[in-house]
Amino acid sequence: MHLLRLAASAAVAVMLVAGTTACTTSPIVVIPSATQSKRPALVVGTPAVPDGSNPLEGVLLANVYAEAMNAAGLAAVVKPEDPKDPTLLDQVAAGKVDVVPGYSSDMLLGRDPSAGATAPAAVPAALKAALPAGTALLDPAAANDNDSLVVTAVTAEKYHLKTISDLAKVCAKLSFGGSAAFHTKDRGLAAVGADYNCVPKTYRELPSTHDELLLALLRDDIQVADIHSTSPAIDDNALVALTDTKGIFRPENVVPVVNEAKVPADVQAVLNKVSAALGNDELVNLNRIGAGMHFGSPAQVARSWLVQNGLVKATS
Repeated sequence: MHLLRLAASAAVAVMLVAGTTACTTSPIVVIPSATQSKRPALVVGTPAVPDGSNPLEGVLLANVYAEAMNAAGLAAVVKPEDPKDPTLLDQVAAGKVDVVPGYSSDMLLGRDPSAGATAPAAVPAALKAALPAGTALLDPAAANDNDSLVVTAVTAEKYHLKTISDLAKVCAKLSFGGSAAFHTKDRGLAAVGADYNCVPKTYRELPSTHDELLLALLRDDIQVADIHSTSPAIDDNALVALTDTKGIFRPENVVPVVNEAKVPADVQAVLNKVSAALGNDELVNLNRIGAGMHFGSPAQVARSWLVQNGLVKATS
C-alpha cells in the first residue's frame, strides 16, 4: 500500500510538470458581453459517472466547465449530482440546469432505452436526435470513460494476454471483479460471455470507493478487473488493459449538453474549447490530481487543470 501511494505521488508530480510545460492551447479570453450585461449565474450539473466507477470524476468535470466559464467573465455554479435524474437532460430542457457534461451512451440510453444496439460511431447522431426540445449537443471530447478489462503485468505475461480474445482461452480459470452494474448490464459481463465465450470462474462485486477493486487485483484475490479507462490506477500500477477487439463496450465520450436559450453561441464556444482539450490522458490526469483532494477543492483542482492545459493563464 505504501508503494502504491509512492507510485501515485510520483506520477502526479510528473504529470503536473508535463502539464505546465507541454501545452500549446491558447487561453480562454473574457467574453466582451459578459462585462457589459448582468447575466444570471449559469448552473452546471454534475453527471453520474458510468457504473459509479469514479464518482469524483463527474464532480471534477462539472467544475472544469464551470471554471472555464468563470475565466470567460461569466458567473457559473455547480449543482450536485441528482440520483433521481442521472443524465439531467430533463432539467436542462426545463432550464433548471444550463450545462451538463454528460456521457454519450448513458445519455442516449436515458432518452431511448432501446438504443443499446446503436453502433459506436452512430451514438453522437442518435443522441442529438433523441435530445429534448430546447437543448443542444456541443462538441464531444475525445475523453472516453469506458469499461476496460484489466490484468496485472504478471497475469498478462503468465497467460500471454493482450486482448479479451486471448483472455477467453483461460477465462474459466480466473476470477473477475467489478461493479454491481457491470455484473448485470447488457453490455457488461453478459456480453463478455456471449461475444467472447468468456465465462469467469467467479465474479466478485467490489466498489472502487476506497480502492477495494484495485487492491483485490493487486493481491491476486481476483485476476481480472473492470477498471474504467479513465482511472489513473491503470498507468500508476502498470496494469494491462486488454483490447476489446469486438467492440462490445459502449463509448462514453464526455459531451456537454446545454439549454439553447440560456447558453448563447459565445459561451458554447468556450465549452467547446474545453472539450477540444479533454483527451483521455487529460481526463486521467484530472482524476489523478483530484484524488483525495490533496490539491484543494474541486474548483481549485479544476482551475489547476485548466492552467496546466493552457486554457487559463496562471496567476501570481
